[in-house]
Amino acid sequence: MIPVLAVDDPESAREMLARVFGFVPNDHGCMALAEQSVAVIRTGDTPSGMLRIPLDHVAFAASDADETCAAIQARGGHLSRSFTPDGPRDIPEFWDNGVRFVFFDGPDGWPLEFCMKNGIPDRSGHDHFAIRTTDIGAAEARLRAIGAAPVAGHRLSTETGWVEVRFLALGADMFEVFDEGPHPDVDPDRGWIGLL
Repeated sequence: MIPVLAVDDPESAREMLARVFGFVPNDHGCMALAEQSVAVIRTGDTPSGMLRIPLDHVAFAASDADETCAAIQARGGHLSRSFTPDGPRDIPEFWDNGVRFVFFDGPDGWPLEFCMKNGIPDRSGHDHFAIRTTDIGAAEARLRAIGAAPVAGHRLSTETGWVEVRFLALGADMFEVFDEGPHPDVDPDRGWIGLL
């Protein structure tokens, strides 16, 4: 699946994705990081055939979160103040050996995550598509309706309370559904607006 990023200046967004994050243009008119493509469009446009599932962020696989963080910062990337203002963090509960991850502000401030699964070397491309919601059950039901199957669930303790997280697979694509606040108002025509 190809996530769709709607921004005010698509050309500037593509340039940033290339310069800061290492994306390259592909044959489909998208930008790609390894095998994961991203469609960059103008705010208000809707690509034909898009599945309208607003995403909180898109996560890309990383072999080493700390090295990835240093490389992106060296190319002018800015850590996301909302997610990882101090750099890479860990979630030991995820998968077999936990994950180490870092978020950056992407075009128009829309977040990109780089996620390392501990103990799994040489990862690149797709990691997951993330959906922030106040209704985990409804989001999971919508994904199941298009063929996704549950693969893991977690209840994480945070400074502000408990966060429910569920992972669902749709073929080779992974979705993360979580209920951590704050829950921003979603503009259906701006940001990570859906999937192709």
